[in-house]
Amino acid sequence: MKKRMIICLTLLLFLCFGINQKNAEASAQGAYIKDGSMIQVTKKNYDMWQNFGWKYKNNTTNVYNKTFEARGRYKHRNGQTYYSLFDSKGRWQGYLNSNATKKTGRQGNYISDGSYVKISKNNYDMWQNFGWKYKNNTSNIYGQTFQARGKYEHFNGATYYSLYDKNGLWYGYLNATATQKTKPEGNYITDGRYIKVTKKNYGIWQNFGWKKRNNSSNFYNQSLLARGRYKHFNGESYYSLFDSKGTWVGYLNTNATELYKPQNKKVYKVIHKDTKGKIIKSTKGYDFVSESNDSGVITSTAPNGDTVTTITTTKFWKKKTSTEVVPVSSLGNSGILTKDLGEAGRLGGRMHNDPNSEFSQMWIEGDFFYGYGWKTIQVEMSDGSKWYSVEFYLIKEPID
Repeated sequence: MKKRMIICLTLLLFLCFGINQKNAEASAQGAYIKDGSMIQVTKKNYDMWQNFGWKYKNNTTNVYNKTFEARGRYKHRNGQTYYSLFDSKGRWQGYLNSNATKKTGRQGNYISDGSYVKISKNNYDMWQNFGWKYKNNTSNIYGQTFQARGKYEHFNGATYYSLYDKNGLWYGYLNATATQKTKPEGNYITDGRYIKVTKKNYGIWQNFGWKKRNNSSNFYNQSLLARGRYKHFNGESYYSLFDSKGTWVGYLNTNATELYKPQNKKVYKVIHKDTKGKIIKSTKGYDFVSESNDSGVITSTAPNGDTVTTITTTKFWKKKTSTEVVPVSSLGNSGILTKDLGEAGRLGGRMHNDPNSEFSQMWIEGDFFYGYGWKTIQVEMSDGSKWYSVEFYLIKEPID
């Protein structure tokens, strides 16, 4: 009986202590005061409480800048005011010291931003104000880049950017869900076309912090591979360019370029055959019979689409009899042979200027200019006489 009485007294003491503790907590926090204002969390590292026995529920670092409804508040005996916070779906967030907050409208306070965003979704309305007055729709500006000078963390749970274009024109408030974070230059766009540099004195950039890498004057009239491009916030587009060896050249404004049109280069080739169709290396001791030209064959194609067409002239020769006078020293590669020095010069000049002659060609490869020069040479004949021929030779000159 005594033991039972001791147990009952102990339980009664615990019950009284609990009631007194709850009453002490209730009196410490003060009476519930109905509120209904909107507040924004403006400070980090403030704890949010489950109750006024200071049971931890959350921390403001996790909800920084978010907007909540303070349905009620308490003026605690410790001198602080605590809001009872709810989100837009009615979920209770806990008790929070008002020092970590700032009163606001449903949209929240303006938060300075400065980031760049790309419109990534169609059919999102853009607003004139937070009374939801229509201003525009993302379908009209899909894919464009804007600067989010500021943002709002709305009570409805969405973030809204305040968007401006490159000219400082305001486009309205837009739900961040319809955007994708990017850089001022925008996202990389795969390209793969060849371009020709058509303007001088444009900067070629190392990066979009505008560190200079080169100048378009050094690549004027050259074809380069645009592996990709960027649509910059400043309204310009920039190619990411590579040369024929795969070396990166840099970023260049597309205004300094045009799409490259592949070029065809013609090369002329002469082969010599006897009357049986056998190729002969030298025409010494032969008489010319006839010649024929083919229509040309594409012999090489460059990555940028440039082609080389080789046009071949076939000359047929008949072997001289032993009584004929024939050259016994080297004959010039022109095939010209005459007794008269002046005539040799005239024939060489005519061949050099003949557009159908392989020795009239001039071209540029890399940093060099190529062409042919010529000279008259003396040829020893089988009867001891001196005749004349023309030798063509390749000229290679650097381009200034």
